[in-house]
Amino acid sequence: MNQTNLGNVGFTQCMNLHDLHTKGDQELLSFLAEEIATEKKAQRTVKLPTTLDDFKITVDQSDVTLTKKFNKEEITVSLNVNHSVDADASDDPNATQKNEQGEVTEMRSRPSFDVDIKKGTQTLNFSCSFVREDTTTDSQEEYHDVFVIEEMSLTEGDDDEKIYVVAGDILDGYLYDLFMNMLEERGITIEFVDKLSDYCTSYEHQLYVTLLQKLEGFVGSK
Repeated sequence: MNQTNLGNVGFTQCMNLHDLHTKGDQELLSFLAEEIATEKKAQRTVKLPTTLDDFKITVDQSDVTLTKKFNKEEITVSLNVNHSVDADASDDPNATQKNEQGEVTEMRSRPSFDVDIKKGTQTLNFSCSFVREDTTTDSQEEYHDVFVIEEMSLTEGDDDEKIYVVAGDILDGYLYDLFMNMLEERGITIEFVDKLSDYCTSYEHQLYVTLLQKLEGFVGSK
């Protein structure tokens, strides 16, 4: 390599060092630093509980699993917090929003969740979802369920994609109420589901802050 080429290489390396972070990257890093500081101040809790009522909580990234024993049954509540935060009133998934009365309310995580009641080799499954607040009407009773059963199935052994599943909205009304009572007796109460939303709100926000920190490290790396 001649002297001229060596000079060009040195100049190129110098340019790469100076241009390693573009103006857009620098602006993004500046925003991320401010956003992380703001979100940390808004965190409801730093250390999340490992139990909820008498359920043991385990997490695997966005997956959350709660388990307990009930008589000879194994009760499992499983969910994923991805796409679970109210996002109708704001572009920021961790911001606050205003209700119809103009009051500021926290945006909450309300993920769909499965309840498995396992007895021996059989598992009774209920797929449930939170009732959207904007679906209630003035004609409805003041008391209403926080969650609904979307579908139900009973499996033998391993899961089978061909298993019959019945939608909750076509179940006999009395049978539906009996299923809700069955869940309540096993700890899936209105109070429990409210606490579950509290936990998921805090956990999802924790994941969001962690993502921002990882993104800051990615953009700022050399």
